[in-house]
Amino acid sequence: MNNPNIKLVLCSFPDIDLARQIGTDIVRKQLEACVNLIPKIESIYEWNSKIHSESEILSIFKTKSELIEKLEAEISISNPYEIPEFITLGLEGGSSRYLEWIEKTTISV
Repeated sequence: MNNPNIKLVLCSFPDIDLARQIGTDIVRKQLEACVNLIPKIESIYEWNSKIHSESEILSIFKTKSELIEKLEAEISISNPYEIPEFITLGLEGGSSRYLEWIEKTTISV
């Protein structure tokens, strides 16, 4: 089933405790239905003219299009990065029951 209203959001955090705390808070506020925390990714990037390599946590949030701005604002409050990663992806499809669950679990604007 294709549901263009459902989005995935990728966001990285410096440690698992912070990622877990932010993810839990956002689920409680119903801005997302679920977050997956993928520990121990390595990010290599340029910042201030230097190459950095850092261990991070990748978070994958499942939400609705209408909640993207609120989700980004909420994550920006607690994320310590100067420019937090916040990438939104559309879905090609998925289980209709799972996508419906995301719709029902998140708040409506």
